[in-house]
Amino acid sequence: MNAGFVDNAGFLTTEEKPFNVLARAAGGLLKQPDMESEQEALGTFKEKFLICRNRPENDLQWDSKDVRWSGKASMSRRHRFLTTKDLHWQWFNPLVFGMAAELGEGCTPAEALKEVEEMKAAAMRYVEHSPGWSKEVGLFVNIFGHNNVNSLFIHIIDLSEVGPSYKAQQHKNCPLDAVVKLLQEEAQETSLQRISVVDRSAATKSSARLADLRGGFRGTGGATSLKEELVERVPVLRDAGAFREARRILREDYGGCASLKAELSFAGFIDEAGKLTTGTKPFNLFARIASGEMQQPGMEDEQAALQSYGERFVVCKNRPENDEHWDSEEPEWLGKASMAARHRFLTTKDLRWSFFNALTLGMTDESDLRAALSEAIQLLEDLRSAAVTYVGGRRQQGWSEQLGLYFHVFGHNSVNSLHLHMVDMKAVGPTFRKLEYKNCPLNAILKVLQEEMAQLQSLPRGLDQIEASAELLELNVGGELLAISEQCFLSWNPEVLEGLKAKPRDGQGHIFLDLPAAPVKVLLDALRMRQLRQQQGKTLQLRCVVDEDLRTVAKVLGFSISGPTQWQPVAVAVAGAALATFVALRRKQ
Repeated sequence: MNAGFVDNAGFLTTEEKPFNVLARAAGGLLKQPDMESEQEALGTFKEKFLICRNRPENDLQWDSKDVRWSGKASMSRRHRFLTTKDLHWQWFNPLVFGMAAELGEGCTPAEALKEVEEMKAAAMRYVEHSPGWSKEVGLFVNIFGHNNVNSLFIHIIDLSEVGPSYKAQQHKNCPLDAVVKLLQEEAQETSLQRISVVDRSAATKSSARLADLRGGFRGTGGATSLKEELVERVPVLRDAGAFREARRILREDYGGCASLKAELSFAGFIDEAGKLTTGTKPFNLFARIASGEMQQPGMEDEQAALQSYGERFVVCKNRPENDEHWDSEEPEWLGKASMAARHRFLTTKDLRWSFFNALTLGMTDESDLRAALSEAIQLLEDLRSAAVTYVGGRRQQGWSEQLGLYFHVFGHNSVNSLHLHMVDMKAVGPTFRKLEYKNCPLNAILKVLQEEMAQLQSLPRGLDQIEASAELLELNVGGELLAISEQCFLSWNPEVLEGLKAKPRDGQGHIFLDLPAAPVKVLLDALRMRQLRQQQGKTLQLRCVVDEDLRTVAKVLGFSISGPTQWQPVAVAVAGAALATFVALRRKQ
């Protein structure tokens, strides 16, 4: 729901944003031309189900070995999709079949089983009455997490003539019969009488209505996590401009590093001390190696090549089979094999969570931004020097002087611990070209951090500390989006902050205040000035111009204020101008 795929009535949305192609087709809002005869092949099943096809160019390229079509082209010469016209959310993906009953909103496993068996019968009816199809037919689904569309689609594939895309997607093609088998087991279990002790408070929570499940991440275009959102908004991230934009999006649109820390913590990647976890669930490869929890055999000589840098950094290698297939153009190795004949990773032994990825380097949930940026810049420079030192010590093993150093920025990364790709550019393979869109050079990362440091250094001491130590509070005030550090409220009156957080939210999750924006801005600026004076060790009264509108709004929000009817001290105006300059610089940053 928070991503916009399900409406308040519990049905899949069919609007332009997010664009849910098969739901739109099932809802009659999208017509695929020349499909009438194929619908007729469903017989009476056409009342409940719909046959859809791939794009014409994807069908044409079904047997293409060109890497650009791997995973994109149709999986066989004859490949269709079956979807349902029932747009209730319980049918959006097989992962939740039979689960909606737990919320009191849908089918039990037994009822879901009957529906899935009917889907299977419909698919087979279509194949039997469509010319050209062989008797070797596979029915597959992509389970949520491995899907690319958030509405039901059953792949109908003629297995007598499969193409490279079929092999490339085998890892996520779950046979429909496996879904049937699991639902049969669940239906049998739920039919058994049993005596159980029920935690009523837990039961109440689990039976919450779907409409009450609010508060999750909601991004543009239907992204359901910050990671997905960054990929959607910055699909190509291989230079300073794209990296700069990714950091801006994180800071300005999604609450900064605090939001990302919360997402990673929820997923189990960060412990209570703010360090990366090194257990097996979740399995964080480079964090485990850096901590010593896991050793890669035969790496002693390579580690020694780091010389003194070995005290802080660790050289890691790919799997042997990935190294062996570095020059393979087979679809199964593209994006998986090593990027070159010589390809290693360099990671840090410092497991602080803010070092987990290039995106958060120099960002901090502490107060000193200058110190955080300075430390991050030094880390990048040291990583670069360590990589050069390593390669210099491995000349006899074939490393050339053409060294490429790349990061995969969060969203485009596959492991949630820092790893610098060291690539011998003299012998790159197909996977390097496949991943080129997300290979962001170390020097590009360094350039952006140095720019941010230059901006901070242009500000007076004290101004660069504002809002560095707290989460952002985002307010929709009469349709205008405003933001302020929570710390401004916490150091003044935490009760007002709690009152604001209890207010209703808009569709993007922002606190909604049905108030004029102008007086609210005055109050927020007064809080910011008080915070600034606190940073500078000055008096801490909350001071602002007071008129009747301001008094009314302040009362609604729980502020208790008094003050002059017009600005009097010149110093206040000067401070306000300084703050405005700072905010403009921060937004630009």
